[in-house]
Amino acid sequence: MAVAYNVLGDHQLAEDAAQEAFARGLVNLGKLKKPGKFAPWLAQICRNVAVDMARTRAREVRAEGVPQRHECDHEAVAVRAMRAAIDNLPTPMKEVVLLRYYNNCSYEQISGVLGLSKMTINGRLTRAKRKLLRILEQNGFRENR
Repeated sequence: MAVAYNVLGDHQLAEDAAQEAFARGLVNLGKLKKPGKFAPWLAQICRNVAVDMARTRAREVRAEGVPQRHECDHEAVAVRAMRAAIDNLPTPMKEVVLLRYYNNCSYEQISGVLGLSKMTINGRLTRAKRKLLRILEQNGFRENR
């Protein structure tokens, strides 16, 4: 789901994309050449499904227009700011952040999904946190120490 959420930014749509990816994976399981690479293969299918859904959603939004929301809740503002900061991360960083902190995946699980070493995951997370801090500070949020 984190892979789809990375593309879509919507929890319910990400669930739909993940279900569709599992269905497509099941139908195309015979095309998997390396069974040891199942998780990255399925993650790529999920990424493709999510991109297709995002394109469809963008067309629908252009046709209907986007409703405006006005919220004064400080927590909601902070959540939107964090989501916007995460959206500004490069895709490789964004994927590991979402898998680790939104889906509570361990390094082992992330490694299985993305096909990366634990050292690579740790490096991406470290760089992502630094970048998120810079983005949030540029937007007026201060680190509490």
